[in-house]
Amino acid sequence: MAAFAMSASALSARVATPKSFNARVIRKACATPSRRVHNTPTRAQAVVAPPTSGEGSNAPKPKPGARTEAFREKVSPLSAENAQPVNIKPRGEPVRIKIDDQWYDCAGWAKAHPGGERWIHFFDGRDGTDVFYALHSYGPNGSTKAIDRLAKLPKCDPPPVAELKEPTASEYATSMSFRDFRKKLEKDGFFNRNVFQEVWALTQVVGLYVAGQYFAYTNPVVSTILLGLGMVQAGWLGHDYVHGRGPICDAFRYMPTLFNGHGVEWWSQKHSMHHTFTNEEHLDNDVMMEPFFFLRSPTESGRPDHKLRKFQHVYGYPLLAIMFWLWRFHSLESAWRRKDKKELVLMAINYTWLATCMPWQVAIGSVFFSGFIVASLVSATHQSEEIMEYGEGAEYVEGQFRSTRDADTVFGPLETWIWGGMDTQLEHHLFPTMPRYKYHKLRPILQAWAAANDVNYRISPSTKIISDNFATLKRVAAAP
Repeated sequence: MAAFAMSASALSARVATPKSFNARVIRKACATPSRRVHNTPTRAQAVVAPPTSGEGSNAPKPKPGARTEAFREKVSPLSAENAQPVNIKPRGEPVRIKIDDQWYDCAGWAKAHPGGERWIHFFDGRDGTDVFYALHSYGPNGSTKAIDRLAKLPKCDPPPVAELKEPTASEYATSMSFRDFRKKLEKDGFFNRNVFQEVWALTQVVGLYVAGQYFAYTNPVVSTILLGLGMVQAGWLGHDYVHGRGPICDAFRYMPTLFNGHGVEWWSQKHSMHHTFTNEEHLDNDVMMEPFFFLRSPTESGRPDHKLRKFQHVYGYPLLAIMFWLWRFHSLESAWRRKDKKELVLMAINYTWLATCMPWQVAIGSVFFSGFIVASLVSATHQSEEIMEYGEGAEYVEGQFRSTRDADTVFGPLETWIWGGMDTQLEHHLFPTMPRYKYHKLRPILQAWAAANDVNYRISPSTKIISDNFATLKRVAAAP
């Protein structure tokens, strides 16, 4: 590991000029405090236009010269709306995206992009290499589907300077070293899936559901707990399947729809935005949940206040229990709107099971219980970290380190099991297609890479992370 750390440190000194600079010096010059909110864009990138009417009309306007690229009308978590690009070029004009060292004209591919057209426009004029390899199939992670499609796209020259959104020297140095780091992990087999571990994970989920069903009428409390834990583990496993690539993940992709009623297509769109623009306001729905949760005071964000804010630290954690119900609502709404027969049939099976195979108290209670556990854990590793205003967000790799914190579980294997791999949240955000059972082995290697490259790797005891999240809610509740 030490030998590799030295190699990574040397690689990180390569920046976008013919001569090498000291990456450690560059990063110190560009260093930011570990928990702060930026108020000014560092470059024109992923800027979001504030709403012109409705609940968000008081949001601050982008500074003159900023490029408006995305727009989200509704801020409420009750809305399933995701940010949409507003800088779509006229037909016939190139939409240039850089992958590795090659620029591609993606204008003709935009509408055919499986993830949706908006992603192509979000990255117009940008280097999308790290996001591409994080979220797509490119070979070592089990499939070559996306990289094969990329090879067929027309190549083009770089965009004019006015349209080019370049990373800072620090971000470039980090990305270059990170790409070599990824290649080493590929060679070491970190992206390979183990059939026995996959079967064991699915067996645990099925076992909890079967046990919960067995006690449904004889011991409803035990049944509620078992089914709730089963839903939690089904959520984590489904999360792994939807992110993952290759035949195993393809075969079980719709498992969370059958087991939990969660629509894969809706969730994938929402979650990919969260991964790509982590903690960037307007782009990441998970950090804009007013009026129920304020992570920044209205005087700081410029958005409307609500009388509920003063009490959010009181009702905040109990309210998290509705998350799985909210996901079910958005999933059903999305599947119905898209006329997705496959998802609708699987959801119908799930709701029929809940309605006919157990007391209603068990059905409702297990969904509340599982939603509370998952929401409490996934919110804690991001919400007390850096919240970035629209247009300020970093490039992918540095952005993940700035917005994500690992949890060091303190109550032993049971707590680690309940976290379902999300205690290694940073590893997951950097390598979402990697099997989750590889993350704990990766953690010390990633820590060594981060130290060698002067990148701030954040990790705290799980109890401290939960405490910090509560403190954030309380601090913002008390703000004027």
